[in-house]
Amino acid sequence: MTAQDLIQTICTVLCRTLTPPQAEEILAATRPLAVPAGSLVFREGEEGSGLLLLLKGSVEVIKQGPNGLTQQLATVDAPSVLGEMSLISERRHSASIRATTDCEFRVLGREDFLRLLERDNLAAHKLIGAIAEVLARRLRRMNDIMLELVGRSDAPPPMEELARFKQKLFSEWSF
Repeated sequence: MTAQDLIQTICTVLCRTLTPPQAEEILAATRPLAVPAGSLVFREGEEGSGLLLLLKGSVEVIKQGPNGLTQQLATVDAPSVLGEMSLISERRHSASIRATTDCEFRVLGREDFLRLLERDNLAAHKLIGAIAEVLARRLRRMNDIMLELVGRSDAPPPMEELARFKQKLFSEWSF
């Protein structure tokens, strides 16, 4: 992939409001990562590695359930973004990512991102806005799924479990 293709991908996938020069600033802060098919990109519970821009290939998002069984949450094809939560939070990865094909990434590490923010880099601030939008969309989708599950008539909802989930969801929010 040429530098121009990378810049175009960053503008398209990461943040549509980035100008090409701003996308170049973000690109300059990244490093390449190649992952062969079948390999873990990162493991649930590991320290966050930052934002991964999937340029080529396909991955699966997997999470270990409370019963110890691994559950596939999603399949993600390039171009896309993964690991955005670890870019803005010091929390560990919430799921594992496994390459289903040979993959090429650009990685924006948390430390590199924080350096951009310290310099008051406009591209980094725009990236935060784009990540907030993605997380808001995911939360909205989770709310829709939750309402769908609670509203099902084929089984009574586990009210105590839902109450604990609601309490945890809202008590862990801090701004």
